[in-house]
Amino acid sequence: MTMDKLYPSLSFAHGETPLSWAARLAAFHTGGGLRPFLNDMDVPLMRLAGGHADAIRPLCELAGQDHKVVEYNTIRSLGRMRFSLRCEVFSKEFMTGAVTRFCPACLAEDESGANRPHARRRARLNWLFTPVRICPHHQLPLIQRRRDAWDNKARELRVLVPETGAELLALAASSPKRPPSPLQDYVIGLLDGVKGPEWLDGQGIEQAVRATEVLGAVLKFGADAKGGGLKELEWDEAGRTGWVYVSGGQASIREALDVILADARHPATRCQIRDRTYGMLYSWLARTKLSKEPGPIRGILREHILDNFDVKAGQPLLGKSGVQPRHRNIASLAASEGVHDVAFKDVLRAKGVIQEDEAKRPASHVLVDYEIGKAVAAEMKRAVAVTLLPKILNASRPMVAALIDEGLLTPLHDGGLKLGKISRAVDREHVDALLARIERIATPVADAPENLVSLAKSAEISRKKIQLILSAVFGGRLQRVMRLEKKPGLSGLLVDPREVKSLTPRGRPGMSAGLAFMMLGIGAVAGKRLISGQFCERVLKTVSVPGEGDAWVTPAAMACFRSRYVTFKSLLIEAKCKQPQLKQMLAAHEVTPAFDPKTLGAILYRRADLPESLGI
Repeated sequence: MTMDKLYPSLSFAHGETPLSWAARLAAFHTGGGLRPFLNDMDVPLMRLAGGHADAIRPLCELAGQDHKVVEYNTIRSLGRMRFSLRCEVFSKEFMTGAVTRFCPACLAEDESGANRPHARRRARLNWLFTPVRICPHHQLPLIQRRRDAWDNKARELRVLVPETGAELLALAASSPKRPPSPLQDYVIGLLDGVKGPEWLDGQGIEQAVRATEVLGAVLKFGADAKGGGLKELEWDEAGRTGWVYVSGGQASIREALDVILADARHPATRCQIRDRTYGMLYSWLARTKLSKEPGPIRGILREHILDNFDVKAGQPLLGKSGVQPRHRNIASLAASEGVHDVAFKDVLRAKGVIQEDEAKRPASHVLVDYEIGKAVAAEMKRAVAVTLLPKILNASRPMVAALIDEGLLTPLHDGGLKLGKISRAVDREHVDALLARIERIATPVADAPENLVSLAKSAEISRKKIQLILSAVFGGRLQRVMRLEKKPGLSGLLVDPREVKSLTPRGRPGMSAGLAFMMLGIGAVAGKRLISGQFCERVLKTVSVPGEGDAWVTPAAMACFRSRYVTFKSLLIEAKCKQPQLKQMLAAHEVTPAFDPKTLGAILYRRADLPESLGI
């Protein structure tokens, strides 16, 4: 057939596809099929099916149709299995592919009373999209048909749906009605330019649909459900279920993940991320090679895993490498921090980090906050039993007792260490600082000079208490203090018994500023800024002691500081909560550090600024 224009005209119908219109033109003008008609019109079928302008516009010219109207309903091929419609871009999987969907009631209405029914029946554009499974007008599930490759590509309804009239009505009557899902309504609306929930609109249409359906599938059918095993109406149910949460945004999606986690059949496996917890949602997002970017749902699931699962430091997680853990199981953390897992669990229980019922479970099945756990493990590693101090300091037991009584060594408060098999202990850092101080204040000699004796001998000669002598040595009240190079620790110290004899008791409780910084968990640089007056006041007050190079912090000053300020790590332990929870609580109450952390070099909060909900 050769002609300049097709007459009479057959207008492009609202909501149909270019292929549908071409098939109607063929039936209307020739009474035949689509492919012979397009061949006669010199319009390539595959170019028309791909939405190319070099096929659409010539056909519109022949039919006297405004090409802009047709192109508005044209899905264009972008190559590499990518397509676009209006402002949306999606992949081949977003469409029904070789399957053609139709509503029998719609087709029956189209051809009602027509002499040429196939010139009237229209394939709707929305039927081409995977999430559209229900006819919005008749509330009937769409029926699927497919034949050979060419017929599937042409989507010609006269070939794929030979039923007419009463047969179509019978098909319609055989299906129970159900309303379209909110997800389907969202897809149709978005393609028409209607905006939806903010979280969904912030990503591609295909990402939004995929996230909604997969999340909903796990919620509706459980973690064991497989995507390939779900039927079309089950996917429709998944979309309805997922919509309840995704329409509420990120916070609501986290609630859905909490529901999934609570329904997990093996709660002990929180120490191991498994498909059976998050089901196909995790399987999808954990793939190392994803053909399409999954969108923000992956980041939300990653955060949920970090908040609830044992994650090894540096482990790749859902597309992100080098993640920092928020939780570790006790056994793993004990191994990485070099402490015994049983003792570690006992200390955590005593400190209230874990509950009694958790303490009865295997260490590998109990999660703890990573930062709190590391702090407790560090305390355990620094804890030196008092019974070991005589050997470490090369001192007698009375000397060790005197050091503690004088405040030169401060015992760690129990804090669970007894349950960790350490009955009484001091901080190893304090011990090392004391040994370093000996080297600093005492002049090294190879042999004992005349008139200088050991500490024990000086106490015997002068009849002074060893506590007084030690206080004078470390307080700078003795002029002649030396140490034997080959005899470390206290036993190697030498003093003049005549100086010792002249000593009078003088109480000076407290500790050096350096030791105070360590006890407070503040670095030396930050500590010096606190006592310097840099912040308009001396936050940690000190006193000067004649002959003592380091400033001295009294017990009253320590108590005052602790009553007014707290470090972030100490606050974690006191509040007995997880790091993300603490950060969220502080942010919610607009609590900011007392001083600029970058200027100070530490994170310090005023206790007066802390919310009462912390319970401290």
